[in-house]
Order: sequence, then structure tokens, then C-alpha cells
Amino acid sequence: IGLILWIQRKIPETSTLYIQFLLIDFMKQKKRGFFRRIVGFTLLELMVSMVVLALLMLVVFNMLETTTKAWSQSTERVQTFKEARVAFEGLTRRIGQAMLNTYFDYKYRAAVPRPNERPTGYERKSDLHFISGRSQDILESERFPTHCVFFQAPLSFSLDPKNQSFGSLLNSWGYYIERNTDEDQIPEFLSGFETITAKERYRLMEFRPPTENFKVYSSDLKTRYNTEWFKNDVIQKAYTPGGRPFSRAIAENIIALIIEPKESSATENINNTLAPDYEYDSRRFQKERKAKDPTKHQLPPLIDVTMVAIDEGSAIRNEQREGVLADVVPSKLFQKVTDYDKDLDELKKLLESKNIKYRVFHETVAVRASKFSDSALQK
Repeated sequence: IGLILWIQRKIPETSTLYIQFLLIDFMKQKKRGFFRRIVGFTLLELMVSMVVLALLMLVVFNMLETTTKAWSQSTERVQTFKEARVAFEGLTRRIGQAMLNTYFDYKYRAAVPRPNERPTGYERKSDLHFISGRSQDILESERFPTHCVFFQAPLSFSLDPKNQSFGSLLNSWGYYIERNTDEDQIPEFLSGFETITAKERYRLMEFRPPTENFKVYSSDLKTRYNTEWFKNDVIQKAYTPGGRPFSRAIAENIIALIIEPKESSATENINNTLAPDYEYDSRRFQKERKAKDPTKHQLPPLIDVTMVAIDEGSAIRNEQREGVLADVVPSKLFQKVTDYDKDLDELKKLLESKNIKYRVFHETVAVRASKFSDSALQK
């Protein structure tokens, strides 16, 4: 104010009014800026900030939830198929140990030679047996889907501690899929609870009678075709005298097992496979009366093994949707080796259409004891 009075005495009235207007405007601008610095954020600014923060938190939580769900699903999938993978590795390892222990002996005109009959030559022989093919044909029951395989191998499985010190004891062995329940695995003290019921599933079964129950030599396999060393025990669910079953489930939710014996690449004949219908039998010559059968007392050099497993969640959904445990693999599939790729693709599409999570295991197994030959000795 003193500045304004001094200016009014020194300069004309018009200029004084103009300068006065400028000073007043300057003071207003300065005052307005000062108050702006001390009042802080407005309500609108706070609301906008909170909305932006909420959106950022929502994005972060969504990303965290998606990552956690993906990790949980992948972990669950790995754990779900872990049992199937372990079972498949054991299956392929033991099939590779199959043996027939073949030898050459005199050949006679009749299966049982007459006294003092002269041999006509030599032929390959074996007291052991290797057989694979469609389970419904071999085991003659619809509760066994797709394929199965049975053989002998030096696995040294025995229930007698005295025999366990011996190495390379022979055992009959086999693998097949069976539709059954786990009722025999429920403890007796839990069997009375209504909430605990038997669960019906497709299971990969391992047939493994101990060496004390080795029946191959007890059967007259030299002169007639015989599968009694495994068939009755599998169908009737035989037990050892000590109460241990010959067959046990090694993996659940296994819906398909495909066994394809084939020749090695060195002797492969495109027009003539060993098992065009998936059937291989080292004693097929006795059943079909074909003395020149190329599989006579011989192991296949290679075996393609394919196994299809589904997860427990898919099995539960399938059972709830159908009311009962429905058949997943159509019986028309895997009848011909030439249709393998087409059948497998059809099965995959069928599982995907039903929203069933699955895993396909495949491996080509080399049978170490195989010495396959179609030489003149075999003829």
C-alpha cells in the first residue's frame, strides 16, 4: 500500500491506476498459488488414484491366480501319470528279459516218437512259452480289453527266503488290463463304513506267480498246445498257499495296452510281418498244426509297446456322466497292425471329444534273448 501511495505522488493518475491494477492482480496470483500448495490432494484425485490402484491389484491377482492354477494342474498331471510311467518302465524292462531257452533236438515224424524210431533231422525246441495278442481271444473274457502278453523270464521272484539267494530263477510273468474293483484292497476295519466303497477302474495287472508255483514244466507242453500255466490263474484270480495273489494291480486308469511283435530292421519284410493281427505265439504251430510256422519256439526280436492312461478326474467324470464305468476303447480298434496309426488317432479324438485327459506311452523293446531266424533248420 505504501508503494502505491508513493507511485501516486510521482506519476500521473492514469498510470497510477494501471500500476495499481497490476499490483493487485500480482497479489491475487501469489495468494492463490500459496493456498494451492498447502491444501494437498482433492477428493477427485484421491478417487482416481484408488481406482487405478484397484485395477493394478486386480491385474496382479489375476496373473497370480492363473499362474497358481497352471502350476497346480501341471503338478497334478505329473503326479497322476507318475504311477503309469513307473508301471510302463517296469513292463518294458521285464518284457525285454523274456526267454525261451531254446535248444536243438531230434526231429521225428510224430509228436510222440515210437520206440526205436529213427529221427528225420534236427529242429529247434523249447519247454517255455511266449504268447501275446488280443486279451479277449487269449483269456476269453470281455473284462480284459485290448492286448496282453505272457512269458517266462529269469526274474528270481520267490516267497521262500531260502530260494532268494539263487540267481536267475525262472518265473512266469505277464501283463494285461482288467476292469475290476479295489474291494480286496480295503482294510477289514474300514469295510463297514458306508462312505468307503469299492472303486471300479481299468487297471494294469501284473501276473507274477513265485517260482514255487512255476507251472510250465508241469504241463505237457511238448506234445500239445496248452495255456493252463497262466489262463486259469488269471481268470480265477489264484492265490499262493501263503495268501498272496498271483496278479496285482500296478497302475490305475490304464485303458489300452497294445503289444506288437515285429522283426528287426535287418530281417524286416514289409509284405509279411510276424504278427499282422497282433497275435504272436511261440507254440502256434501246435495249435494250427503248422510245422513250418516261422514263430516256432522263437522270440520276436522287437516288441512295440503302447500304453494309454487317463487321469482320475476324467475317470470320475466319465463314470458320473454315464452312470457306470463306461468302456472307453471301442473293441473294433487295434485289430490289424496296418491300422495302428489310424486306430490310435481315432482313440485320441474320441478321448478329446469326451474331455478326457490322457497320456500315450510308447517304446520299442529289444528282446535280448531273441535269436530269430527263418533258416532251413526251421523248415
